[in-house]
Amino acid sequence: MEQFLIISHIISGGTVLLLGLIQMFNRKGGKNHIILGKIYVGSMWWICLSALSIITIYRFSAFLLVIAVLTFHTSFVGIRVVNRKRPGSEKWYDWVVAGATSLFGIGLVGYGLYTYFVVSQPVLAFLCAAFGILTLKNGTDDLRFFIKPNVSEKSWWLYQHIGAMGGSYIAALTAFAVQNPNIFMPNSSNQWLLWILPGIIGTPVISLATRRWRKKLTSDRATV
Repeated sequence: MEQFLIISHIISGGTVLLLGLIQMFNRKGGKNHIILGKIYVGSMWWICLSALSIITIYRFSAFLLVIAVLTFHTSFVGIRVVNRKRPGSEKWYDWVVAGATSLFGIGLVGYGLYTYFVVSQPVLAFLCAAFGILTLKNGTDDLRFFIKPNVSEKSWWLYQHIGAMGGSYIAALTAFAVQNPNIFMPNSSNQWLLWILPGIIGTPVISLATRRWRKKLTSDRATV
């Protein structure tokens, strides 16, 4: 069972990395985009489930836990927002996922403080705090939106979709980089940077893509 979980986890990870790259250049909203998007999300969720299974049954790994939560939350939001374009249409499980993600973020920040003051591992403490704050922000942003939706823009759901799916791909890239540090930074004492470099590089790319779509949609409406 452990071998099955590990092998299927790796295959799903490779599928996500490939499909995420294809989706960047795929025509948005087309049939291929929708089909590949469902496969992408399904693979993401198996990554999370297999990681949690390995953690629960065989061996604990803070790395797998962090990546599992981030990939599930971002891919969940990315697919759900397409189905709840009308404000107030979120379901009970949207609230549950947002709340659980927020609590995990708080817990991870607490673990970072414990790691710093008790275990005396400042690098790990920094990573825990950084990812904890990011996770907490993701969850609380969802909760705030559910309580007071900000839908001043007609295509708000599309921008959330782009941001969430892009975030899930960054999480997948981070997982690949951290699991294979010698490919990117062989024999380096700074391999911990692989935890944050995908986010540092990928976040501006997502922002650029969002701005391009906002500009395109604004231009299209102006010509109608």
